[in-house]
Amino acid sequence: MDKMDSRALSEFFNMLLEAERAGVKVLGELVRQVEAQQLKTLLNKFLRDEGVNCRILVSFINDLGEAPSDKTGAFAEKVFALDTLHEKMNLLIRGQEWVARKIREFRNRLPAGSTHLFLEAIKIQHEENVDSLKKYLAE
Repeated sequence: MDKMDSRALSEFFNMLLEAERAGVKVLGELVRQVEAQQLKTLLNKFLRDEGVNCRILVSFINDLGEAPSDKTGAFAEKVFALDTLHEKMNLLIRGQEWVARKIREFRNRLPAGSTHLFLEAIKIQHEENVDSLKKYLAE
């Protein structure tokens, strides 16, 4: 697969940025709703990581000379429309899996170096989040 040109790379970064913003919005709300301390601690870690991811993705987009999107992905509204915490957690798992999958799909087209390594770290982070949430829900 060919490497992405800077416009396509910017579009990819913006897609991830919008998804991470949605994650921040969802996680911020869930942290306020959750009473179980173990889950609250887990969600706070995810929230911090997603916020950092947003800042770095904005930097990558700016480095390409493009404008970062100001949108938030539709994922947040989908989660908020659900009634139970269990349903919200299951959709959060699917959202985390989506981000990891998108990075896997595009990683061979990404430039080598720190950008590639950072996105690989985001992928691993989301995979670990999925594992942690699944383990928590199974307990």
